[in-house]
Amino acid sequence: MAVRSWLQKAREKVSKKSFFHLHMISDSTGETLTTVGRAAAAQYTNWRAIEHISPMVRDEEALKTALKKIEDAPGIVLYTLVNEAHSEFLQARCRALEAPAINVLDPLTQVFDSHLGEKMSGQVGAQHALDEDYFGRLEALRFAMNHDDGNLPDDIEEIDVILIGISRTSKTPTSIYLAQRGLKVCNIPLVPGNDLPDNVINSKKPLIVALIASTERILQVRENRLLAFERDMTDDAYIDRASIQEELVWTRQLCQDNSWPMIDVSKRSVEETAAAILALMQNDS
Repeated sequence: MAVRSWLQKAREKVSKKSFFHLHMISDSTGETLTTVGRAAAAQYTNWRAIEHISPMVRDEEALKTALKKIEDAPGIVLYTLVNEAHSEFLQARCRALEAPAINVLDPLTQVFDSHLGEKMSGQVGAQHALDEDYFGRLEALRFAMNHDDGNLPDDIEEIDVILIGISRTSKTPTSIYLAQRGLKVCNIPLVPGNDLPDNVINSKKPLIVALIASTERILQVRENRLLAFERDMTDDAYIDRASIQEELVWTRQLCQDNSWPMIDVSKRSVEETAAAILALMQNDS
């Protein structure tokens, strides 16, 4: 009965949020925009953004398609358009629609222009130049996806970082984020009673890091996951507080026995967790 009451409260909490439309228009992949837009929207806890993402807007037809979305659902408009004509046209239409619009790179490029004494190149997608570093990141991303959830490679020493942790400690998103920095990462779920493979315990090169969180945080995330799949949570050990505490105690003991560092992700973003891991790698080198 208590579980069903929690489910009802969770649904009511979501329904009480106010919604707004957030349009993100980019002449490249849109990664910069989505990162900035979501970071800003997350600061307004009583509101939820309905995202409209328009990537690769490089001609008038694509721009008009993006504008049609704004006309149909007016809201905040964030964009990164190098083409000045496209940018001016978008601004004019947004003013007519009374939709606030901002080029999120403008404040940055103005500082760069002033400090460096020259104008930006205007190259679309310049941050995605196809150089050796770019292909290295692609390979690392492919590696992380192929070695998710305990899928170890034949050669353990080719891994840069091994993330371990019990269920719902952000192992996969952290792996993907680190891969975008060019690191070969795999993650292994910890399940009490299931020992880690000997080649992991005896490995020399990989930095092994355990991700942990508070019992309440893990309980909340697991409950939300089951709620999303509309699973009946009655008598489910997966969300039993005592069971979670035992999993965490076992994790800490495992790390203590092997001198592995632990990072508490309870109040950290994936970016902050990744930064802490990168700092550990620098100290270890």
